[in-house]
Formats: sequence, C-alpha cells, structure tokens
Amino acid sequence: MADNKIYLAIGEEAARGTVESTNVGFVPLISPSIPKSEFDDKPRGEFRGDDSALGESTILRMSQKWSASLECPFFTEAGGGLKAAIADLIYHFLGGKSSAQNGATGQYYHMIYPVIDPYSTGKALTLNFNINEGAVVKNWPFVGGRVKAISFDQEPGQAMKMTAELFGQKRNAAATAVPTPVYPAENLRCDYNNLKVYTGAITRTGTGPGFTGFTFGGATQIKPDKISLKLENGAEDVLRISGLDYPDKTRLGRFKATLELTIDWEDPASGFSSVDEFTAWYTSASATNFFLHWDTGAQAGTGDNHQLYIDLPVMQRMGGEPDYNLDKDPMITLKYEALFDAATCKYLVGIMIKNTVTAI
Repeated sequence: MADNKIYLAIGEEAARGTVESTNVGFVPLISPSIPKSEFDDKPRGEFRGDDSALGESTILRMSQKWSASLECPFFTEAGGGLKAAIADLIYHFLGGKSSAQNGATGQYYHMIYPVIDPYSTGKALTLNFNINEGAVVKNWPFVGGRVKAISFDQEPGQAMKMTAELFGQKRNAAATAVPTPVYPAENLRCDYNNLKVYTGAITRTGTGPGFTGFTFGGATQIKPDKISLKLENGAEDVLRISGLDYPDKTRLGRFKATLELTIDWEDPASGFSSVDEFTAWYTSASATNFFLHWDTGAQAGTGDNHQLYIDLPVMQRMGGEPDYNLDKDPMITLKYEALFDAATCKYLVGIMIKNTVTAI
C-alpha cells in the first residue's frame, strides 16, 4: 500500500507571516482537506516585437494566497505543547477574551466573544500540514492564517464537528516534519451525549461580555434531532501596494450567527413546543434565546469538568416549515439569526471553554 499520512499542527504566530512550527498543538482532522493555494498567474501583455498570433510567450506570477476548511472533532484542549490551539481558532475568529482560574476547583475558564477588530494585535495562525511526499513526511507551513467562519454541527451518535474556515498569505517552502504528534485524550471530546440545549432563563455570573459562569436551573431543555450553528465575521484579505505579493491587510465585515435545529413537530403540554415557535414566527417578528452546553464528564480540576458553553442570548425567529411524510411523524427545521444583545451580554454570541490551559 502506498504511503498515506497527514497530520495538522497549529501554531500561533507572534507576528502575521512569521512561521510558528515549534510551539504547536495537534488537532485531529475528519477530512484531510489540504489548504488550497491560489496564484494570480497572468500572461505578459506587452508589445515586444513578437507576433501575437503565435501565442503568449511568458506568464508572470503577480500574487498568492491560500484558503482552508478544517473539519475536526471538538476537544476542549489540543494535544502537544500548545493545548490552546483549538480555543485559539475561536479566539482568533472572535477576538475578545477573558481567562482566569477557579481558585476552589482548579480548572481554567476562557470566555471568548466578538470585538470590533479581532485582528488588532497583528497575530495569526500557522497551519503546519505534515504530509508524506512519497515515503518522506514533510511539513508544509501555511502562514498568516486568519479565521473567517466557524461552524458547530451535532447529530445523534456522533462527536461534535467543528469546521473552521481560514484564509492566509502563503505556503512557505516544505521543511522537516513537525515531530512526535500527540493528540488530546479521548475523554476530552465533546460528543452528542454530552450536549444539552436550553432556552429560557439562563443565569449568567459576572458582567458581560466577560462572564465567569452559567447555570440553567430555570431554563427549558430542548431535545432536537440535530443542531447546526454557523458563525461568520465577514472578513476578507486584501492585496495592497505594500512591497509584498500576498495579502497583508484583513478587513472585517459584520459578525453573524445562524442556527438551525431539526425537531419533532409537536405541541406538548409542557416544555418546548415547536408549534408555538412556528406560530410565534408566523404571527410577528420576534426573538428567543438558546444555550448549548457540552459537559465531557472529565475533570479539569478538583470539582469541575472540561466543558464547552455557547450562549446565544437573542435569536430572531426566521421560520421553517413543518415536513410531513407518509412514512414517519412530521418534523420541522426551525431557523434563527442572532442579534446583538447590547443591554446585558454585550455580544451576539459568547463561547466559554473550561479546561486545564492557563491562557489562550
């Protein structure tokens, strides 16, 4: 059998475009989608005494960039030295954070939320794709990476899948492979049976956007068949007259979050009613809230676990028609778009990770 080896190590660059292949975190991939390099190769369109009818004589490379879509199971920590690598994907996307250690239980929490300019620090990510070239594994470092979208998809019987969409500046020359990949422990994986979805009364500890904890005693639990959340920031890389042949400026658009959940079409006497949700949308423009909470059950300290929290405080109802079928009970896929909660949370989405990482 031919050699077939690929693994990813993510490094956080001190300055954008400065490769980081030493202090890295290893992230398992669901699909081995190598970043796509894009070159602007143009024929030299100049009159030089040639007979143009005979064809172009020279191609000039004017610029380069890359794009990537990383599909990975979600772990609360990465493997290797940079355990914050998975959280860094979220932090580099949203831009705001507050981190601290719980003195009583020992675990660290990292509250991440959108800011006006998530790229103001000038940092970026290196995607070190280690790929076999025949029998020899080499590192292909894609530098200057920035995150433009993140999706969280959960279905029954599956690990939660996070998809991070990135763009970047260039691929450096192939180098020696990053040695000794180490992956996160399996009990740090966020699986479908770790997830509870809530709506209604959420108790937030602290002051937004840097909350320090969440509880759900007064909330209503929802039990969907599947749920999908996509976050976007509208960012794009631009090529300027800066002495470089790759983008050196990232311009931000507007943060956006969309949620879809597929659930039974029913109106129970108590609890969440998909019929009521549909009726509320049909009647007028209105909003609700959602909260997604994964608890791995693995301790991150002496009294609290590795966990992931996603807070969506204001979700505008966007409809979704019930689906009737002769072969099964009817279902409905409800759709929502996030609004900025200026009054309380100070964000349209807030994400907290609890783990043993001291800082991200």
